[in-house]
Amino acid sequence: MRGLMMGRFQPFHLGHLDLAKQILGECDEVIIAITSSQFNYLEKDPFTAGERIEMIHNSLKDASLDLGRIFVVSLENQFNVATWASYLKSALPHFDKVYSGNDYVSMLLSDSGMDVIKPVFLDRPQLNATKIRNMIISDENWKALVPNAVCDLLVKINAKNRLTVISQTDTKPTEH
Repeated sequence: MRGLMMGRFQPFHLGHLDLAKQILGECDEVIIAITSSQFNYLEKDPFTAGERIEMIHNSLKDASLDLGRIFVVSLENQFNVATWASYLKSALPHFDKVYSGNDYVSMLLSDSGMDVIKPVFLDRPQLNATKIRNMIISDENWKALVPNAVCDLLVKINAKNRLTVISQTDTKPTEH
């Protein structure tokens, strides 16, 4: 059995890592699909798909998870919401279950006949990517909320500077 986990992972944090472990405890394999892969250098989506793939891969490897049981893929947004479930089926390897805590996503996929599981989240109020990005900008203790591999990558790419510049710019590109 194969489970699907989707998210923007901006950045990948300890809650995401915990969910991947949870799915691997229930399924033989997991697909981790990075959504909105075409967006980057935006306030809501500051990191590139490549950076997110690297964050996830290195975090899973450092956690000693069996990478042979994990697919990490990226997906561009599908703007026709009515055909989104079909798009997922055609763009991804076969999956049996979708793990989602997003009620809207759960409704869309359930309406399309997919088996949607609501996962148990690890400290969701604290482990929130928007909050973590804001903590990086304001020099709060964000490093304890992400795997070491993510911390290393964010320091390497100078995420604080990127996030600060994006948040302060008059240029406000959008995802449309």
